Amino acid sequence: MIKRRISILSILAIFILVLSTTVLADTNASKTKKIIDGINVELILDNNGIKTGINKLTIKFYDNKNQPLENANVKVTADMPGDNMENMKMAHSTPKSIKFSPTNKNGEYTGNISFSDKGTWRVKTNFTVEDQEKTVYFNIDASKEKIRN
Repeated sequence: MIKRRISILSILAIFILVLSTTVLADTNASKTKKIIDGINVELILDNNGIKTGINKLTIKFYDNKNQPLENANVKVTADMPGDNMENMKMAHSTPKSIKFSPTNKNGEYTGNISFSDKGTWRVKTNFTVEDQEKTVYFNIDASKEKIRN
């Protein structure tokens, strides 16, 4: 009887630890969501924020029933809008388009983007889902502190 209770308590403790780790892992990111033509687009940033240098971004696509949308073709471009005061102090660089790759989670794509300077960046996300081409813009701020690679 005692062994059974210990066994049940052990399983319960493991379940609680796994659940709390999952919740903590989810809080390590900040999310920004936009909706375009019934498609939810979520940009996920590391909770440490965007820094100058290379940053990993994740984009999720799902429908209004919270079902992931798969087989998307995703390209992301980041640039600084011309009216940004920080941008006026530096030479304007040509934005590069990065193709995002699917992760092991349905409807989720990831890629690395380099932010050369601090300030507000416009992240343009072009994607094709269910043979429909769409574009969504996100504004994110990059801080001066550089990410170490």
